[in-house]
Amino acid sequence: MSVFDKEDRKFFKRIIILVVLLVISLSYLVYDRSISYSRYERVEFRSAGATLFANLYYPSKSLAFQDQRPLVIYCHGIGSQRDFDLRIPVELTKRGFYVAALDYQGHGESGGNIINIDPVTKLPALAQDCSRLLDKLETLPFFSDVNKSQIGLIGHSLGGFVSLMNQALDPRFNVTVAWAPLVKYDPDVIKIFPHEFDDYMPARLLNSTNSKNLLIIMHVEDEVLSYKDNALVAQNLTGCALINITRPLIGGGHQLFANEVIIESIKWFETHFFNSETRNGPINITFLVNYGIIFITLILLVLIVLLLTIYTSKFFPYKPVREELQIQKHNEQKLLMKIKVRVNKVRKILQIVLYTTLFLLNWQIFERALGLGGIFFASLNITAIYFIGKFILYYRKLKKQEIKFNLKQVILLIKSEFQFKYLFYAILCNAYFIGIYLIFSFFYPFAFMWPSNFLNTWLAAVVVFPVYFSLELLFRKVIYPLLNFIKNERKKSLVIILIATFIQLNLMALTWSWAFFPSVIFMYLILLYAIVQNTLIYEKTQRFSTVILSSFDIIQLFFAAVISNAIGIGSALHLFVSF
Repeated sequence: MSVFDKEDRKFFKRIIILVVLLVISLSYLVYDRSISYSRYERVEFRSAGATLFANLYYPSKSLAFQDQRPLVIYCHGIGSQRDFDLRIPVELTKRGFYVAALDYQGHGESGGNIINIDPVTKLPALAQDCSRLLDKLETLPFFSDVNKSQIGLIGHSLGGFVSLMNQALDPRFNVTVAWAPLVKYDPDVIKIFPHEFDDYMPARLLNSTNSKNLLIIMHVEDEVLSYKDNALVAQNLTGCALINITRPLIGGGHQLFANEVIIESIKWFETHFFNSETRNGPINITFLVNYGIIFITLILLVLIVLLLTIYTSKFFPYKPVREELQIQKHNEQKLLMKIKVRVNKVRKILQIVLYTTLFLLNWQIFERALGLGGIFFASLNITAIYFIGKFILYYRKLKKQEIKFNLKQVILLIKSEFQFKYLFYAILCNAYFIGIYLIFSFFYPFAFMWPSNFLNTWLAAVVVFPVYFSLELLFRKVIYPLLNFIKNERKKSLVIILIATFIQLNLMALTWSWAFFPSVIFMYLILLYAIVQNTLIYEKTQRFSTVILSSFDIIQLFFAAVISNAIGIGSALHLFVSF
């Protein structure tokens, strides 16, 4: 007799297929990484009183025509972090360059705030972050392999703003490329940065003497920053080279996702480092394929985790709640039977539509009245209304049945919700995701989101948990009971996932001013994943406590990372929305 039943064989067949596909995608990533860089190192340093972080990538390729290698520091755009944009680390290490990707003030894992001023030098922190990183890199063993006359900077958007200031103030940076950089703003009209920034704004700081070997690449119809007020201003001040992009691009003009942007940047560096565009061999750009394989790999990882979540449930068999409650009074049993009232299918569908609409309207009303923080108060409002309404209904039914509400009933309810085997199952499912996420992020440095300090983690608990809790109340306590006309539990789960996706899109629309930040987009996807995972867990356990506890650390980790960014860059948000 076979040890494995039909369900086991189906699981193993599916998991083997997914694992084979995962091995194929990971093999490509390993190969792509091997031809670019051999390893990377996490670098920690101090700037303007804050602890900052960078990834230092060690190139695989050697340069036959010189013994030492170039070094380029990369500054990402606003709301991003050092391992979201892989274009520079992948493509420049492939050319034999050392690359240090920086999380400057208030971004990614780094602390501080983008408006910080160094108390000692009196310089804006952003104007010296690259220099402080270079100071740190000079102390590391690898730096003996760096050609000190071949040190460059490259930055995108706000990272371009950072790069332009640092290259103007630090002569060690020999060559600079700025993609769609912020160059000019009126400090009297847009009071974002303190007045200590005024003299260091690129539009006032840059000149032909302090900005040699500078290239600016920008789309003429950039939807975030004005081409005329930024690219042309920088060119007029410095006489720098300017490459205009005119064709439509993936993700819009500001993101500059195009092969020619990378190619022209590489040519610029190699022309000034090696005195030749061709000496270092042909340029082969692969970052779009790389992103595509990463996307496929992440989907496969999610599918594997969800499949493990479903399969693991067989070891934690579910028993209906009514069999586990030790109800001693006959009238309590009658009460449970009377609660099960059959309603018309169409009526229940209309109720689902009504409750979902009211939920979203509640968010919109509070958001319009109080701004982004209104979503927090809207969630508290939903939670309060739900529990007050539930208590009133429950108390009336107990009174009607002449049952006295006491501590014993509360204890029975808690015992039914918080059962160790179900909680262990939920935590185990959560461990699948956290473990695979950490292993993948460590193995391949992409989207490793981490809060800059524990204060932000606690702040996330206060701010985010009511939002998360209200969503789970809607899905598990309001919508799920209305789906009892669907007999198949998996179909119920699919309906809830579709509703969750619809609500998520509405949340993105409400927070549109933040939604163009890569970290926020990534957080939305993680929240949607957590709801999908919780839906499968609830399908197997029917316990509200499991879905609340199962994804708590996932939600806290990613929201805390986003809150770190929000604190670090919140003061500059309107600057980028206004253009």
